[in-house]
Amino acid sequence: MSIGVRSPRHHTLAELDDLVVALEKLTGANLWALTDIETLEFLDRAERASRVLSALKLAAVREIQGRDQHPVYGDECLPSVEDLLRQQLKLRAVDARRTVGLARDLDTTYPRVGAALTGAAISHGQADAIVAALNSLPADTPTEQRDWVETFLLAQAETLDAGQLAILGKTIRARIRDELHPPGSDPGDDGDQARRRELHLTDQPDGTTRVTGTLDAEAAAAIRAALEPLARPRPLGESPEDRRTVPQLRADALVELIERVLAAGTLPLSRGTRPHLTVLTTVDGLLGRSGGAPATTGYGLPLSRAALERLGCDADLTHILLSKEGMPLELGRTRRIVPPWLRRALVARDGGCAFPQCPKPAPWADAHHIVPWSARGDTSLGNTVLLCPFHHRVLHRGEWAVVMGSDSHPSFVPPYSVDPARQPRRNPLHRDLDQLYTGTWEAPEVVAA
Repeated sequence: MSIGVRSPRHHTLAELDDLVVALEKLTGANLWALTDIETLEFLDRAERASRVLSALKLAAVREIQGRDQHPVYGDECLPSVEDLLRQQLKLRAVDARRTVGLARDLDTTYPRVGAALTGAAISHGQADAIVAALNSLPADTPTEQRDWVETFLLAQAETLDAGQLAILGKTIRARIRDELHPPGSDPGDDGDQARRRELHLTDQPDGTTRVTGTLDAEAAAAIRAALEPLARPRPLGESPEDRRTVPQLRADALVELIERVLAAGTLPLSRGTRPHLTVLTTVDGLLGRSGGAPATTGYGLPLSRAALERLGCDADLTHILLSKEGMPLELGRTRRIVPPWLRRALVARDGGCAFPQCPKPAPWADAHHIVPWSARGDTSLGNTVLLCPFHHRVLHRGEWAVVMGSDSHPSFVPPYSVDPARQPRRNPLHRDLDQLYTGTWEAPEVVAA
């Protein structure tokens, strides 16, 4: 955005320009010529400069907040200081909001913390942690006790980092809350945590979405209880290893939990329809033709080809005829790729997730096209199989394969890393013994007693 420049310029801008020029010269310094002690000293000075610059930036934010209009920023009509920071500094929305809040608190509520940052005694992260701890204290905390907490945390900042200060702040808050509201008394600030609840979905440049937020203790316990049974490691067939990390297990559990709720159709109406996942693509994209525009979610994020194939296995499709300019010309009816009668047949045949050793029942499973629908695979009993969401993703990664046996029941061919012989396998948990035979083993001899 354009910045109007006044003439003559204020001396503080010239001084800041000189500082930036000096710092830019240092970026080309030959640090290899420094001794070990000098390198550590350079790092310490660089951190001190970073703290001072952070204090200067927050001071500028405070000044902007204190003005009713922002003539220095041109004619754009921005609705808030947060939007100004996002446009001017290219900050994420959550970072802009936290910067504005910290600048306000350091100026009006916790000036001693602001002075410590300006004097480079604490870092930006430490200041943020101290302010967050002070803001989390019960609403009826006496002023003298708040002052003590501020003094105590500033003293501890000499040895504790931002994360450790945050943990210490939680401990102090819990102790003060228990002192002010012993068992049997009115807690007074029960809603304090709930008032600070928030959830942010931030789209990333690589097409992923970062999920961040804050929950009160009760809500956090509820979500942990819901995720825990779904976040356990699962064997891949007869391979006992699940190489997903704990954060990956939690992420997959959250997605599975949401998919179950969406599939159940119990959510309230949103704009006249039940909430569902919307995917936008073209005929070329759906059929995998080269040059087609990538599929996107209803929120504009691109989807990989594998994700589109997996979602297209069992979904409602609505065809919309568009003009060359992208204007809708005709809206067709929604149709189910896997109709109810076929799903009933799949449930009767597979019983649940057909992947080897998976115990998930049929209500938790999707219908997967063995030959993708986009590759002219037909929607029939012989070309579909029930898979839970986790194993549905495993199949679409392409390591395992599905083949139909002569008895019209699916078998799963493991990758070489699991079984060098790649012998087909079946799930014994939903099937009778006779249905498990794949022709790759011989029935044991029965020895008469």
